[in-house]
Amino acid sequence: MDELAALFAPIGKVIRTGYKNTYDYRTRSLAHIFGGRVARQIAAQWREIAPDVIHINKQNLEDGLDLLDAAERSGISSIATIHITQSAGYLRARHAFARDWIAARRLRRYHGILVPTLDQRERELCAFAGSAARIRTVLNGVPIPDLSAQPDVRNSVRAELRVAPGGTLFVGVGRVVAQKRPLLWLEWAEKIRRSVPGARFAWVGDGALAGDFDRAVQERGLTDSVRRIAWTNDVQPYLRAADAFLHTAEFEGLSFALLEALAAALPVVVTENLLAELPFLTGDVSVALQPGCETALADRDGLAALGAKARRLAEEKFSFATMAANYERLYREALEQRA
Repeated sequence: MDELAALFAPIGKVIRTGYKNTYDYRTRSLAHIFGGRVARQIAAQWREIAPDVIHINKQNLEDGLDLLDAAERSGISSIATIHITQSAGYLRARHAFARDWIAARRLRRYHGILVPTLDQRERELCAFAGSAARIRTVLNGVPIPDLSAQPDVRNSVRAELRVAPGGTLFVGVGRVVAQKRPLLWLEWAEKIRRSVPGARFAWVGDGALAGDFDRAVQERGLTDSVRRIAWTNDVQPYLRAADAFLHTAEFEGLSFALLEALAAALPVVVTENLLAELPFLTGDVSVALQPGCETALADRDGLAALGAKARRLAEEKFSFATMAANYERLYREALEQRA
């Protein structure tokens, strides 16, 4: 959060206060059944700050339920973005029925605009929250980098990762946690290496399973072809050095890392479950991880052609400018509704 606050400081005032996230409670969303005191405190703080619009950014359905309550109590116009709209039952969470009931109850009492980040997420959110009238989809956006700048970056990173001339570099970006399935990522790296001459792999990130990942690299004898890079604030050099983006998450909202890969002109190589969840990943920009996919992954010219289409998709649908314009429109709508 320190880095995020520092990035925002040049364009706005940063006010930070203590807040205990849903996932810091052992009982998760069950703790919010009697959470009115926290919501009242937050609402009072927001009234003192007196913003025109409150924008709540929720990771998933049960995250930040007390913030929704506080927004209602404050009387200030608000919207709430929800990135992952799959239910606790879908995610096979403990006490899923009770947690989904509590989240649905709070979402249905919230009168602000609910914002999913994908059309499919809109349908899921509508079914869960019980109303389509206040749901507006806004696709996530990422910077569209100038790929002609710093032409030496690609070569220097590929040299660092020991990618031979004519070799293929697959990059993954994300927290090394169960949701991202890093050990499945390694399994596919091992399979691809057997069929793609000169293939190299790099995962950029850190997390609870980093130790397991590193041990598995050693045990599988992959130290010559797989590297894990500790988390960095700038993943662009690794994306620019890559030939494809390898992603094996169990589920996603609308992954910023994946969108950054598209913007960097990388085809995305993903598991079939993600292709079903993210329908914009057509065969024009992606390769499905399934038996026989190694042929497509060994074709560097084919990967480059997919990458060019991936870049055009990012420019057309997933740019910062488009996302900002859509949110500005929703802020105005929220103000008009409150008025």
